[in-house]
Amino acid sequence: METERSYALLVFGCQMNIHDAERIAGILEEAGWRETEPGQAEAVILLTCCVRQSAEERLYGRLASLRPLKEERGTLIAVGGCLAQKEGTRLLEKAPHVDLVFGTHQFPRIAELLDEASRSRLCELGMDGLHLSGLPFRRREGFRAWVTITHGCDNFCAYCVVPFVRGREVSRPIEEVLEEVGRLVEEGVREVNLLGQNVNSYRLREEGRSRFAELLRLMGCEFPGVWVRFTTSHPRDFDRRIMEAIAETENVCEHVHLPLQAGSDRILKAMNRGYGVEDYLCKVEELRRMVRGVVVSTDLMVGFPGETEEDFKRTLELVERCAFDAAFTFIYNPRPGTASARLKDDVPREVKLERLQRLADLTRRLTAESLRRRVGGVERALVEGPSRKDDKVWRARTRGNQVVHFPRGEEDLTGREVRVRITGSGSWSMRGDIVDVY
Repeated sequence: METERSYALLVFGCQMNIHDAERIAGILEEAGWRETEPGQAEAVILLTCCVRQSAEERLYGRLASLRPLKEERGTLIAVGGCLAQKEGTRLLEKAPHVDLVFGTHQFPRIAELLDEASRSRLCELGMDGLHLSGLPFRRREGFRAWVTITHGCDNFCAYCVVPFVRGREVSRPIEEVLEEVGRLVEEGVREVNLLGQNVNSYRLREEGRSRFAELLRLMGCEFPGVWVRFTTSHPRDFDRRIMEAIAETENVCEHVHLPLQAGSDRILKAMNRGYGVEDYLCKVEELRRMVRGVVVSTDLMVGFPGETEEDFKRTLELVERCAFDAAFTFIYNPRPGTASARLKDDVPREVKLERLQRLADLTRRLTAESLRRRVGGVERALVEGPSRKDDKVWRARTRGNQVVHFPRGEEDLTGREVRVRITGSGSWSMRGDIVDVY
């Protein structure tokens, strides 16, 4: 009888990687593997990110820590995802204890690739299409699921490596998406997250027009009891039809992540973002008018080549005007192969750090103010489980994607929808008392 084989998954980077990891787990378990800790696994698989240099540095640090497992136990080490696609055979040279490098389109073959790599080191980077229909997956959360609707990207922002490592944008057929969601709902999923590098251009390449607003409305008609979220939106393609679909489709949650990146038209043009400051501001203002209580979050970058103090001040001003409810802030660093890598990285690191601190201080204040405005109201939320910091309280996430904690009783509320009266707030989350359970 064949001995059951064991694997461990270590995931770096974005939600796309986390969802790819669910697919890998499902494929391997269907092939007879079981998941365990890295120290006991026959194969350790790392899914990587290369969007930011810090993620790349963390990956190589983690790879170094796995060398003893290779030397002492003969553990098979595999690296996949965006960094694997970018580095290819160079990764095998930099880390001689790595057995397998597989690109972003190769994970459906993971069981076969591990078998081959156990006999000879292997690098597979083909990008001849990624077909997700029918692939098994193992969800990490029983009540929440991620459904990829597009993969790859056609935007070619000057700083971004994604189109080079995930390929050109391809959208799944709308019928295929609805079929997958239907299976998930039958399994008891309460929240579905539609996933893509730019969900707003869903089916644009295939049909010449975006059908994302239509997809949101179909999700409302077909699965009215399921919360629907989506990420990520590109401001250029975020239009009134999508805003109307959010406003008019009851089960689409009132949260939009709309990456701004910079508040200077000059820098936005250099970034090849495809929109200007006034266009972005108008969309945020229209969204807030149309979708009651909407939570708007964003991504912001400091230190792009050529950014002056005046450019940065314009970013601060626009962030204040948009009054973002949450923001993720980053320092620019050049990624090989991108257009901006050919530009002089001329903003000194100490200036980048100082600007990052000023921006973080502003966004932290805006987030705290946003949460404080919710105090006294009642929020609908989905319970994620006990708080990681205090197991005497539940951690739940509102329809606006904001975290609220409330006292824990004996009944297990994980995956249940609740109504919570907000009694207080802090820098990053809210506190409340439960009103109803659904």
